[in-house]
Amino acid sequence: MMTEAQLQRRIPYLDILRVIACLLVILIHTPIRQYDTYYNTPSIAGAVYTVLVAVNCNLFFMITGALLLPVTMSDKRFIKRRLLVVLPPLILWSIVYLLEHAFLLHNFTPRLLASILFHPVEGLLWYVYVLVVIYVTLPLVSKCIDAIGKRGVEVVLVLWILSSFIPYQHGVFIEATQYSHNMFGAFANYYGYVLLGYYLHHYGLPVFTPGKGWKWIALLAFGIVVMPMFEFLVQGHFGITWQQHIDTITNDISVNNIAMATLLFVTIQHFAPKHYDRKNHAAAATWWPMLSKCTFGIYLSQMLILRQVVWPLTPWLGRTHWVVDCLVSGVLAFVVCFIAVLLLRRLPRSRYLVGK
Repeated sequence: MMTEAQLQRRIPYLDILRVIACLLVILIHTPIRQYDTYYNTPSIAGAVYTVLVAVNCNLFFMITGALLLPVTMSDKRFIKRRLLVVLPPLILWSIVYLLEHAFLLHNFTPRLLASILFHPVEGLLWYVYVLVVIYVTLPLVSKCIDAIGKRGVEVVLVLWILSSFIPYQHGVFIEATQYSHNMFGAFANYYGYVLLGYYLHHYGLPVFTPGKGWKWIALLAFGIVVMPMFEFLVQGHFGITWQQHIDTITNDISVNNIAMATLLFVTIQHFAPKHYDRKNHAAAATWWPMLSKCTFGIYLSQMLILRQVVWPLTPWLGRTHWVVDCLVSGVLAFVVCFIAVLLLRRLPRSRYLVGK
C-alpha cells in the first residue's frame, strides 16, 4: 500500500484518465474477434463504436505532457530514468509476442524478427515505440516551450488542430488517394497531444466559466459530431469507401480525436477531486491509484490475454451481436489483465516486466 506522502503526490484526474484510456485501448481491439480489424465493422453502430473508443492512446500522450513537461532534471538523468521505465518491458513483451506468434499463432517469419528495431512484432506495441522517441526528445521540447512561452504553445496547437482538418477534404477538394500525403499531414503529430496535455494541465480551458463554456462546447461538438457527419454525408458522394471514412475520422491526428480527447481531459479534470482523501473516500484512494499503476502492464499484455484467455473461454460471446461481444470481452480482458499484472508485480524486479 502507498504511504500517505506517495498518495498525495499523485494527481487523481490523471489516474482516472489513464484507466479510461487503457480500457478504451482494449475496446478498440475487441472487434478483431469477429472482423479482421475494427475498421471492418460495416454499420452505423460500428462507426459510432469505433469513433467513441478511437481516442484511447492519445490520452496517454496527453498524460505524458501533463506529468513530464516542463522537464526539471538534467537531460541525461531524465532520459535514463524514462527509458528504464519503457525499454525493458518493451523488449520482454516483444519476446513474449514473438513466442506467441511462433508457437500458438503459427505465423512467425524471419522478417518479423528482422524488423523488430523499427516495427513492433505486435501492433499494440507501436505506442511504446513512439513513447521511446518522445522521451528521448522531451528535454529539447521542454527547452523550446520555455523559449516560446504560453502564447507560442498556443500557436503550435492551433496550427496542429488546423492541420487535422486536411484529411477530411479527400473528396470535395482533393482526390481520395491524395489526403494522406500533404505538407501539413504530420505537423507535430503525436507531439500535438503531448503539448495539449501540458497546456490543459497547466493552463486549462475556460470550459465551465459562465458565458464562455458554451463556446467551447460548440467547438468540441463541431469536431465530435459535425465533422464525422460531413465525412459520411458529404464525402460519401465521391466514391470513398466505408473503410476510408472510418480511417479518416479515427485517425489519431483527426479533428474528431483531438476534440474527443480534449472533452474527456477537461471533463475529468474538472470533476475529479484535487487530492485523494483516504479517510473519507477510502475506495477511491485505493483503487484508482492501484489501477493506474497497473495500466502499462495491462496495455502490454492485453492482446495475449484476449487471444489466449478471454476469447477461448467465451466462445458464446463471439456468436452474440458484435457490440455486446466487444464490450463484455473488453471488460473481462481488463479485469483478467489487472489480476495478472498484480501477480506479476509481486515478482522481484517486476518493473522491468510491467513498468513501475
